[in-house]
Amino acid sequence: MNNPKILLVYNPKAGKCRVSQELESIITALVSEGCQVTACPVLVHQPVVPRQLERLASQLDGVVCCGGDGTLHHIVQLLHSQNWNLPVGYLPYGSTNDFAASVGIGGDIASICRRIAQMQPRFLDLGQFGPESFSYVAAFGMFTEVSYQTPQTSKNLMGHLAYLMEGVRRLDLSKGWRAAIKADNTLLEGEFWYGSVSNSTSIGGMTVPKAEEVALDDGLFELMLVRKPQTLAELSRLVSSLVSQRVDDELVHFIQAKEIEFLFDQPTAWSLDGEEGPQVKEVTIRCIPNGLALLNGTQVVNPVENPENK
Repeated sequence: MNNPKILLVYNPKAGKCRVSQELESIITALVSEGCQVTACPVLVHQPVVPRQLERLASQLDGVVCCGGDGTLHHIVQLLHSQNWNLPVGYLPYGSTNDFAASVGIGGDIASICRRIAQMQPRFLDLGQFGPESFSYVAAFGMFTEVSYQTPQTSKNLMGHLAYLMEGVRRLDLSKGWRAAIKADNTLLEGEFWYGSVSNSTSIGGMTVPKAEEVALDDGLFELMLVRKPQTLAELSRLVSSLVSQRVDDELVHFIQAKEIEFLFDQPTAWSLDGEEGPQVKEVTIRCIPNGLALLNGTQVVNPVENPENK
């Protein structure tokens, strides 16, 4: 495609404010590859991006998101909710960048922009959480509030370490979430510390169990459930299982499914792609096959298979 028209949506606060410092380089790199670029900042409590997309959607060939996984989430959610079928490019500037790691986005600005400008999308599965959508993970339980309740100033100062410190501060081993969960034809009930439905090889910077089985375009999502241990022996087993990334089938469940239904005893808060989501007593999460057209996604070497990690 010659001279594709791109809306560059950028979060000035992302990446320890590096986006603001490198914005000229990003625009220059895209323009040098033949793109026609309109830049639009994400402004808190101001619908600048929706207005620009509504005005320009019919004229655009794609949207490039420059920020963290949360910024990408809001753009994908907006495009999906309005049925604007535009491919998305991603320049990752967040503290963790799980999505970018899973889809193999890396390199310098020029190389990332070069791949975006080729306008050859890779189609990935998208998640549907009730009426909302998510790019790579929906989660409830322990630690899931950390990503959206960690102050931006702390993220900018300490990056991923800020999430870890906030998570430790909020740790409450006595708390649990009681639920009945149906994943396709599998039913699980009990009290859980954590649950996620994901399409990613990592969540919160941590490689998921059985990451070698994760495919981003197979029409299946991965359900991970961590049961609340009832004894010190179970707690010790759970810690050992999580550290070694070996699934303990009695305490950690890992199931692939197209559709997962949750029924909780109490309204339960969720996060979607690390952003604050709704509180629900029941919800159905579905996989939308090939629902996301990503302009610069590549086949990533799985973390557990990468020789450099052995």
